[in-house]
Amino acid sequence: MMDHQFILVDFLVKHFGGTLSQADMQALQKIFEDDPTLREQWERYTSQGLRSSDAEFWDRLDLDQARTKILHYASAKPVKRPLQIGNMRQLMIYAGLAASLLIFLGVAWFLNATPQDKQIVADHVYQYNNDVLPGGQKATLTLSNGKTVALSEQQTIVQETHGEQLQIIDGQLHYKPSSGQTELANLKNTLKVPESGFYRMVLPDGTKVWINSASELSYPLAFGKYTRNVELRGEAYFEVAHEKNRPFIVSTIHGDIKVLGTAFNLTAYSNAASNVTLVNGSIQLTNKNKTSKQIVPGQKVEFDGSAMRVSQANIEKETAWQHGYFYFEHDQIQDIMEQLARWYDIQVIYKGPISKKKFGGSMSRSVSLAEALELIKRGAGLEFEIDGKTVTVKTKN
Repeated sequence: MMDHQFILVDFLVKHFGGTLSQADMQALQKIFEDDPTLREQWERYTSQGLRSSDAEFWDRLDLDQARTKILHYASAKPVKRPLQIGNMRQLMIYAGLAASLLIFLGVAWFLNATPQDKQIVADHVYQYNNDVLPGGQKATLTLSNGKTVALSEQQTIVQETHGEQLQIIDGQLHYKPSSGQTELANLKNTLKVPESGFYRMVLPDGTKVWINSASELSYPLAFGKYTRNVELRGEAYFEVAHEKNRPFIVSTIHGDIKVLGTAFNLTAYSNAASNVTLVNGSIQLTNKNKTSKQIVPGQKVEFDGSAMRVSQANIEKETAWQHGYFYFEHDQIQDIMEQLARWYDIQVIYKGPISKKKFGGSMSRSVSLAEALELIKRGAGLEFEIDGKTVTVKTKN
């Protein structure tokens, strides 16, 4: 029966991590047949949807560590209700099974270790309810076997399941140059940068990529013989290694960008038209309608599935994030707040009519949210409120 506790814990981890298999369900049914009370507990805990949205946490959870903490917690927190001598053995056998799942949930809390968002801090300067710290370098990497690992500055090596070792040097993920192993071209990695994050990496061909907040880049462990294909959702800046006979192709929801060797910034979020700004070299853009267009350095193309609009770009504005600052030019407050929302991982609410006035200026991405809002509202005729990670924008009375 003791094993059932751990089995249930394992199954709970799988359930919340979304990896519970049909075989697991059959094993669970056998456990429930042995002890129907466990079914009630299972249904109660799973129906609560506890932390189910935090799939990455459940996926990273170290079960051995969880079990250790369960036992430690169980010994440190004896049941307080009076016990008869006769039921002591039952306690040993069941070891508080009725509470084990509750303990497990407590372990989840211990392991998560951040019941409060560390980005939310007190504001001692501007009199907001609280302040929010800026984002920083962070990302997760999904390996070819589907396992996700969090990348940290302390890591130096990430072990791929195929035996490949990925190195982290100066905070950048580095892939080794292609070794001619064709099977690696069929193995895909995905680097995901959450809201309030950014990350830098070097692909197997030497191409350097800066990835902005709320973005994902997918790519093979080794590029194919004839093309170098990656997929982007979000925003990234590419410095593509030149290879005359092997084009580099970035696929987005709105079209593909094909280059040989160049530098460009590409924004491809799903909630708006994509745009690409060419810094140097040349690119060929093909949208989903198979319409193609080439641009020259200094030009920008805004495109969706059907249309493309070419204009002169402000390179500094388009690439400012890569250099660590915001740059606004003829931007409405909604556009500005959208950038802040991704960098500070905040929700934005608008109250009342909001001016369509356009703003310009620049500021560091290292300032806190309160400081950023103070800089924006000067002369803007706007007021801001901060409540946790929700910002309310309203016209100043």
